[in-house]
Amino acid sequence: MAAIVFDLDNTLYPHVRFVHSGFSAVARAIAGRFGLEAGEVYRRLRAAYDGPERGAELQALCAWFGLTDALVPELVQIIRTHEPQIWLSHDVRDVLTTLRYRGWRTAILTNGLPSTQAAKIRALGLTDLVDHIVYAEQHAEGGKPAPEPFLETLRRLEVAPQSAVMVGDDRVNDIEGARAVGMRTILLSRRGTPARDGGADAVVDTLADVLGVAFGLIQNGMAHAA
Repeated sequence: MAAIVFDLDNTLYPHVRFVHSGFSAVARAIAGRFGLEAGEVYRRLRAAYDGPERGAELQALCAWFGLTDALVPELVQIIRTHEPQIWLSHDVRDVLTTLRYRGWRTAILTNGLPSTQAAKIRALGLTDLVDHIVYAEQHAEGGKPAPEPFLETLRRLEVAPQSAVMVGDDRVNDIEGARAVGMRTILLSRRGTPARDGGADAVVDTLADVLGVAFGLIQNGMAHAA
């Protein structure tokens, strides 16, 4: 039996969709509370994200509208707890459905606040498309690349490390973390091959490429083991 484990953010969907959804939730809350226009609040947040203020969008928002920075933790909480308006692309759904049809065991292993990640899973409709969902921070502080989340995922899938492939976009958390426990690895790099692949066994540009590449990695691993 073979298995494929997927990262979530920027692997199964573009994380920017969640960011924009969170900005929309903040805009609605700010507009209702301070008598501002929600569309303008949202545009300011998008502009900050797309410009040099990325990472400090909420602080930039407060400065623009003359609000106190003391609001920032509350706004962060709105983003973390809102029901995200995100969606799964048809090609991702097709890949997950095909893998199940071909007999692969599948799982999602994701970093991030478990409650926030669970909301994403619900919004994307992933629960019925994979066998297991593992929230890494429930098994190790900080989650991946610590070995415990990977080992827990393998335990649930009931496969040996050499019979499992990790697919993710992060060279450290996904690739190096999975390699450390003996898993095969595929780096998803939609913008082209990165300068450093974290030692991944393969690099692909689209999720659809995973289907054939993963099979080859498992077959090669079995041949070498024999």
